Amino acid sequence: MQKHMLTLALLLLGLTATAQITLFHTGDETGYPYRIPAIATAKNGDVIALSDIRPCGNDIGYGLVNILMRVSNDNGKTWSEAETVLEGSGKGADCGYGDACLVADAERNELLLVCCSGDVPYWQSKIGHTQRIVATHAKLNKKTGKWEWNKQPIDMTKRVYEDLLENRVNGLFMGSGRICQSKRIKVGKYYRVYGALCTHKGNFVIYSDDFGRTWNLLGSPTESCAPQGDEPKCEELPDGSVLLSSRKNHGRYFNIYRYADEREATGTWGHAFASDQVEGGIKNQGRATDGEILLLTARRTADGVKTRVVLQSIPAGPNRQNVTIYWKELKEPADWNTPLRFAQNWGGAYQVTDKGSAYSAMTLQHDNTIGFFYEEEPNYYQMVYRNLTLDEITDGKFTLK
Repeated sequence: MQKHMLTLALLLLGLTATAQITLFHTGDETGYPYRIPAIATAKNGDVIALSDIRPCGNDIGYGLVNILMRVSNDNGKTWSEAETVLEGSGKGADCGYGDACLVADAERNELLLVCCSGDVPYWQSKIGHTQRIVATHAKLNKKTGKWEWNKQPIDMTKRVYEDLLENRVNGLFMGSGRICQSKRIKVGKYYRVYGALCTHKGNFVIYSDDFGRTWNLLGSPTESCAPQGDEPKCEELPDGSVLLSSRKNHGRYFNIYRYADEREATGTWGHAFASDQVEGGIKNQGRATDGEILLLTARRTADGVKTRVVLQSIPAGPNRQNVTIYWKELKEPADWNTPLRFAQNWGGAYQVTDKGSAYSAMTLQHDNTIGFFYEEEPNYYQMVYRNLTLDEITDGKFTLK
C-alpha cells in the first residue's frame, strides 16, 4: 500500500518514476511473434521504437517478416498505434525485412534504418545467393507530425559484399539496435554514422558520411576487428575513436579503431579483448545475445564533477534471462586508450528484469532519461519499453541532471 501511495505521489508531483509498457505483444490478435528491438530519439524529441513481426515464426530467410514502428511524443509515456515500415512479399529478394538498425540524425528530423532482407538465412548465405542488406530513410512531415518512410529500400548488398569486403565473406548483417552517429566527425551535411557487421569471418565496421546512402569500410577487408565476434555494436569514444562491442558467451569482445586522419577515415584497429578474461571485466553467465553500448556525459553525485559513464546491456544469465545493464565510469583517457583498459574494471550492474529476456537496445531521451527497449518472456518474447534514469542504474552514483 505504501509503495502504491509513493508512486502516486511521485506522479502527482511530476517527478520521474520508472515506467514500463509492452509495445509489441506476442499473443495479440495477429497471432504472430515479435522480436528484435531498435530505438532512437529524433531531433524533435520523438522516441521511435521498431520491432520485427514474424508471420513465418523465424528469422529472416525463413519466410515473411515485416518491420513495425511505434512512436512516443512524450518521452515514452504514451505511444502511437503500430504501423508497418517495411513489408515483405513472402518470397524472393524482398521475402522479408528484419533485424532493424536505427539512428536519428542529430541536426534534422530524419531517420536511417538498415536491415536484413531476402529468402536465405544468415547461416546458409553464400556468394551467389546471399542474405541481403538494405537501407531506407524517413522524414518528419511537419504538417501531420508523422514519419514518412521510403518504401523502396536502397540495396547495399553488392556494395558491402563485393566492393568493401571483396567477396571474402559468405554472409553478413548489421548488428541490430542503435546505429552510432558521431558527435564530432562531419564530412558534408551529416555527422558520420557507423554500422558494425556480423559476418561468417568475424566483425567489420562500415561508415557513411551521407547518412546511409553510400558506405565505406573502416579498416581492412582482410583483417577482422574481432575475428570471433558475433552480433556487434559501435559507440564513439570521447576522443573520436570508434569502439566495437561484440557478442560472445560470458561477456563481450571490445576493440578500438584509432584515426590517423578522421576526414579520410584512415587508422588502425587494436587487438580485441574478451571482457570475461580480464581483471574486473564483464563476466555474465548468460548465453550470447545482442546488447547495447551507450556512452553518456554525466555528473558524479558525490562531488558534482562532470564525467562520462558507459552502459552495456546483456543478460546476466544463467542462459537468456535477467537482462542487466553493466556500467563503468570513464574518468580519463587512460580508461579508454586501449581495448584492454576499456574491457577492465567495470563499476557495477543494474538488473532490469528477473525474467527470461534477451536482446536489448537503449536511447538517451530529451528529458535526460534512458529509453530501454528489450525482449522479455512470456511467449518468447514481449517487446517491452522501460524508462530508466542513470541514478537508478548506478545506484545514485551518477546523474544526467
